[in-house]
Amino acid sequence: MRREKGFSLVEVLAALLILTLVITMSLAAFVERSKRQRQASEIILAYQALANEAEYRRRIDFNTLEAAPKEFISDTTLLAPLEPFGTAVSVQSTTPGVKNVTLTISWNKGQRDAKLTLVRVDTGGTSLW
Repeated sequence: MRREKGFSLVEVLAALLILTLVITMSLAAFVERSKRQRQASEIILAYQALANEAEYRRRIDFNTLEAAPKEFISDTTLLAPLEPFGTAVSVQSTTPGVKNVTLTISWNKGQRDAKLTLVRVDTGGTSLW
């Protein structure tokens, strides 16, 4: 019998198995990276909107915080990629002269949310500081 060159069927199957595992793991890593990148983009948008709203709420007079709208006053068009989303504002008096203003954005059918709490103190001065 003469000696033939090449790979045996077992060697070819083992190589295909290893190649399949490498491709599968690479695809799984790519999908996970894409998911995390989307989540990071959503969080950046949400916190930018929260920062914008915080500036509006900071300028409201301390004594009229409870009477202010319970939805965001600021422009929320930058949150369009998160639609449908919801915004909420709550004000709690913790001690005399101190109020916590909590700003919330919910998206992804309520499964994701971002919150920012401002502590407002009645300094007797203007609403700007």
